[in-house]
Amino acid sequence: MKKLSIFTAILFALTMFSCTEDSNDPLVIPTYDNTYILTFETGKTSLEHLDTAFVYTPDVYTSLNGEALSMHNFNDKLYLVNQSGPNFITQLNEETLQEERVVATSEMDNPSNILMYSEDKGLVVGSSGSGRRKKYLLAHVDMNTGISEAIDDISEAMLPSNAALLLDNNNVLIADGNVLKAMDIVSKEISVLQEFSETISGIVRDADDVIWIATEKRTEKAAFVKLNADYSIAETVTIEDESVNLYKNSILIMSKNSYNAYWSEANSGKIYRFNTSTKTLEEFCTPLFDGVMLTTLVKEHPLTNKVYVLGLEDYFDTEKSVLSIYNDDKTLFKTIKEVGNSPIDIFFSDKAYIAQ
Repeated sequence: MKKLSIFTAILFALTMFSCTEDSNDPLVIPTYDNTYILTFETGKTSLEHLDTAFVYTPDVYTSLNGEALSMHNFNDKLYLVNQSGPNFITQLNEETLQEERVVATSEMDNPSNILMYSEDKGLVVGSSGSGRRKKYLLAHVDMNTGISEAIDDISEAMLPSNAALLLDNNNVLIADGNVLKAMDIVSKEISVLQEFSETISGIVRDADDVIWIATEKRTEKAAFVKLNADYSIAETVTIEDESVNLYKNSILIMSKNSYNAYWSEANSGKIYRFNTSTKTLEEFCTPLFDGVMLTTLVKEHPLTNKVYVLGLEDYFDTEKSVLSIYNDDKTLFKTIKEVGNSPIDIFFSDKAYIAQ
């Protein structure tokens, strides 16, 4: 058995992606036809694979870097982020999974999540300290030179998840505690856009290209805030359900071309969704009832609209992994067990998988 102690960082890596249904028509080529699952392990990074028939293949990519926390796609490149070296970031060819470049130097501790705004440059979330003293930071990354020191204009309350950063034209929007900031990708200047009374739990964009800011329930109720194109507030939708906290570790995510934001409530483990078109909230599912004891990721498939919930069957055995897939009508579609040791992130590839 592998203890959960190596797995606690998963609760702060909130990032993300999954697979599709097979087609009976051989002439129809799925837009998203492969699923890669990233594992979080000490001394090893591994990508697992699911094909369109949900056939599982382990270790289609492996490296001796341990404690991988997330992956990010930009321009047909896949970027894997590791907490420790020797390689902190690895750039893979999305189709062949061949390593193309690595970042082996970092002035910031424990990189965890990344957003690239060009093939060479991006922003990386990291952390320092532990327990209540843990701080979350943001740094620049250049694939040719490495990860820089933390950016002074970003506080230590940076949101530690994939929902913390959103590329919008020439700006990267940043969830910095309860403050929404923007970094100009050309000048690198950072400006304050909005300040909220509660901590931001995520930044998402819906199928109409509208940006929404989710905020926690603490002294006030949780809310989704709609922004105008100039980042002014267009509307605030307050969540009246008292059981919904929408905390910053809730794994908030919204898929491309969707109106549904999904997240896992930290207290109950229930999955909720908020529809930005109808502005309605509903309880979606309780993964615990379907064998998912600990949820590490929830993600809507961008083509089928099925919802993928990744996690563990057993708190104390990270090898007992499970992926439960739900239909849009909330019914359970399929459960796949043993999808890698400590699975933490999923990526939907739009390239045909090439056997190595």
